[in-house]
Amino acid sequence: MHGKRVLVFLRPSQPKIDYLVHAWQDLEISSGATAYFHFDTKISARLLTHGKHDTNPTLSAEQIIHPGELFLATRPEYLSPTLTMAPVGMARARLTPQQSGVYNDTFPYTSVDCIWQVSGSPVVTIPYLDWGMTSTFQYDPVLYFLIAAPLVTGENFTVQAFTDMTPYPVVPEISRLDVEITRDKGRWMFNFKTDLDE
Repeated sequence: MHGKRVLVFLRPSQPKIDYLVHAWQDLEISSGATAYFHFDTKISARLLTHGKHDTNPTLSAEQIIHPGELFLATRPEYLSPTLTMAPVGMARARLTPQQSGVYNDTFPYTSVDCIWQVSGSPVVTIPYLDWGMTSTFQYDPVLYFLIAAPLVTGENFTVQAFTDMTPYPVVPEISRLDVEITRDKGRWMFNFKTDLDE
């Protein structure tokens, strides 16, 4: 691998060009080694607020947000934004049953970045959610694999990067996926085998 890493991504449905896409898994392994990660469908969100001149950003507590649920970004007692459950009627008016959502209801009004996570790891950051705006999230049930050089701290990918990745659709019947990585004539190859193949 010569210092390369295996990056695994989840793709948000209907992504926008300003989305900041994160490597959902960042596996630093040597040739012949094995690494493991666990995938579950749990969606959660956190709020990131920037201080003056981005010198003291604040990250809210993580909240699990099931599909069809909407949470409000609020500022209790004028403190940093936090996430609280929105009324069911408000969720139905703004979301499809497949979407999770965050509505910026801060007062005093504050722009927030919404970090969407799956299995507790970041998938995408949706920046600059202004007051009165809703951030929605759902993801495609596909794992995307990429070999890359080590990441710089804070580096993010754009949605265009998915064109260079190797996809593998995940179906509920699969409980284990083995991924073998080889190199052939300078090109990285991914071979997939599931427990259904045995």
